[in-house]
Amino acid sequence: MSRKTRNIGAGTLGVGLAVLAVLVPLTALQGDDVGGSDLGKTSLQTGQPQGKLVVHEWGTFTSFTGSDGVNLEFRPLVTNDLPKFIHSPAVLLGKGRIGAQQRMETPVTYFYTDRPRSVNVRVDFPRGMLTEWFPPVRGFDTGAAHKERSMGNAYLDWKTVKLIPPEQFADVRVRNKDGQPVPATLPDVGENEHYGQARATDSAIVEVYDGDRYSFFEKFLFYRGLGNFELPLEMVARGQDRFTITNSSHEASGALILVSIDNDRVRFVEHAPVDPQSSIEIELPKSTSSVEALAAATVEALTATGLYQKEAQAMVNTWRTSWFEESGTRLFYLVPEKLTDELLPLTVEPKPDEQVRVLVGRLETLTPEDCVRLVEELAGEQASAESVATELARLGRFAAPEIEFVMAQTKEASAQARLKEILAEIREKRDRSVSAFLGAPASR
Repeated sequence: MSRKTRNIGAGTLGVGLAVLAVLVPLTALQGDDVGGSDLGKTSLQTGQPQGKLVVHEWGTFTSFTGSDGVNLEFRPLVTNDLPKFIHSPAVLLGKGRIGAQQRMETPVTYFYTDRPRSVNVRVDFPRGMLTEWFPPVRGFDTGAAHKERSMGNAYLDWKTVKLIPPEQFADVRVRNKDGQPVPATLPDVGENEHYGQARATDSAIVEVYDGDRYSFFEKFLFYRGLGNFELPLEMVARGQDRFTITNSSHEASGALILVSIDNDRVRFVEHAPVDPQSSIEIELPKSTSSVEALAAATVEALTATGLYQKEAQAMVNTWRTSWFEESGTRLFYLVPEKLTDELLPLTVEPKPDEQVRVLVGRLETLTPEDCVRLVEELAGEQASAESVATELARLGRFAAPEIEFVMAQTKEASAQARLKEILAEIREKRDRSVSAFLGAPASR
């Protein structure tokens, strides 16, 4: 077996079709012809090793609707909630300027194996755009087009991915800048970064070689994206905590959890899957619960799909502050795996002995009461610059679509005019933030 020396990469920043590498000056002790690290005296086996290969994945599709159930486009805040080592070609694409009906957030793909092995991995997004990922890939198309709403045929191809059982990762050595062998480590994440929560599983370490000089380690494959398509579940807010949920698909939905968060007041109700081509009426309870009870119910629903307990808990911990602590009304539902495979074809070769993919639909909505309150808070007689700023901060990335919706609902001309002014200010601020983030002057 030939020996090669390559560097260990901490991360890269994708720019257009080129990739600028930001690398930690460590040197891997390579152990085979396709790149990778030595596992002590253990070498990778060719062919299918004994034991099972298990692949599990979770992620979310986030959408926003008015009280009438119609999907509305929204744009993310111009912030980066991911570690710096994540590949982000979306930086040059101006992700903050792109409106979309669906935000595909943090799918992570775990692998389980009892011995080192190699697999080939590719994910496609035929109806969307891929915006961030890690580890680096050998081939990709973001799916971005010149027109904002035109996107599709995106893919990420990691090609060869080495899988290292977690108990063997301690045997992997890399060279430091002085040429001394030291234990390999995963890229550092901040103490409060939710990205790191996804690592709290028993999954294998993935090692990806970039085809040049560098190897990258992580506990999973990670990617994000956005798209303009509608999922088959629609929710109409009737007012007074009543909702109608319609499943337009030809297959049953997954389980549902309807949630209302109002500062410290937590209410939720669970419901069985909705039958194909049918509707249900659902009502929020008057009694309050707790974030802990809601988190436990969500973990239970996730494990019922086939996710391991630690995976379900990692998903809930990753999104806890966003799902369970941000004020608003939202529906969580499990996207049928058949639909997940249609929207996001995942190819793993050799074929896993077991594969479980769980995409959670997160549907944010406005209630009729929200619409009345929002007009009063932003354009009422008692509204002040300070109170408007506080309300906009609370609305976050959904501020623009919420204001657009309530503008169409209110009949009062003065309120419409004030809401239009606030919306223009939001857009101007967003454009300035995007331009600053890209290092370019704002267009006028």
